[in-house]
Amino acid sequence: MSLQKIRLFLVTCLICILQSNAFVTPLLSTSKTIPHKVQTSNQNTCPNTSILQHHGKIHTISNHHSKQKRVVMMILRSSLISPIDTWGNAAFLTLTATLSQSLSTTANIPIFRLLGAPVSAMALTFLLASLRILPPGGSIASSQIQSLSLHLATPLLLLSADLKDCQQRTGPLLSSFCYASLATLLACVVALTLLPCKTLLSASMGGGGGDGMKIAAALMAKNVGGGVNYIAVCNSLQASPNAVAAGLCVDNIFALIYFPIVSALASGKPDLATVTEDDDDVQEETKDVTKGEITIQSLSTILSISTAITFISHTLLNLFKRSTSHALSLSTLLSILVLLLAPSKMLKPLQPTAEVVGTTLLYLFFATAGAPGFSIASSMKECFLPLSFFLIV
Repeated sequence: MSLQKIRLFLVTCLICILQSNAFVTPLLSTSKTIPHKVQTSNQNTCPNTSILQHHGKIHTISNHHSKQKRVVMMILRSSLISPIDTWGNAAFLTLTATLSQSLSTTANIPIFRLLGAPVSAMALTFLLASLRILPPGGSIASSQIQSLSLHLATPLLLLSADLKDCQQRTGPLLSSFCYASLATLLACVVALTLLPCKTLLSASMGGGGGDGMKIAAALMAKNVGGGVNYIAVCNSLQASPNAVAAGLCVDNIFALIYFPIVSALASGKPDLATVTEDDDDVQEETKDVTKGEITIQSLSTILSISTAITFISHTLLNLFKRSTSHALSLSTLLSILVLLLAPSKMLKPLQPTAEVVGTTLLYLFFATAGAPGFSIASSMKECFLPLSFFLIV
């Protein structure tokens, strides 16, 4: 029997139970001034019944029927995939990450192209959790996949970069990035001192407002370095999952406004970068690297390096009795040290593999970020106004 037929059968049973106990409805809808008493079962009644006295009339209520109603309501409120179904949750999360990549690149759907693969993955998972296909509020499997994908994606994405050629490839954009980062930092300081943002953030998201300030700090990092910075700061400051998802929702709303304005301001302006002989040499070298195939050897090597970096960061934190929530920051530092100290001939053949695996894990992480579903509604209501003021500045 299919799941839909089972649920239809249970709903029918629920209606029959409610009809058989229809006399209880007016009692539940009466005001507090109407006198009534509830007496538990005694020697003159059945063990599975209770006596309810209302205006002198005695009614017998079956405890068995009330248990049936509670069971039926629990089934109707449950999700298609159980929170304890590890492989079911893993299958849907990986499928969502894969589908988001296809919709944002190959499908002719403007909204997914505009959002991009990471945000599309989060939106699809949010929809599945809200429709109770996935368990709303997340699951143990979702938390485990989120932690694993985040801690491995961070060193993998960093190892896929080439810091030594960064200045040559970016040209004048590097100085623009430094100015923009400094302006972002100063704007955040202004927002938290001159405007009522700090007061509003301290009063939002409960728990003394700690999550409000944590999300503001993570958004500042995101405006400098992107989504990986946002997640790393949230993880280091131990922000709640609902607050993390709510902050991403608010930021995406403003991104839909910000990027069209920036594109309009930059339209018709000439590009700053000019092609030189050095740039041509770097581009040819980059093409040679990107042509490298993803082999079993390269995949095994890059996974070994990334897991070793993650292991060393956790071990050092435990050794010095520090919180492992700072493991991502330490992993970032160790990954940069590997990039600077390791021979280029060893890392360059591994960079295509690191980029592919790291990006895949990043999409998977964003799929888990939408797992709370509509359970973030209260966090959204509390943080939308203060974060809006903060992001406007």
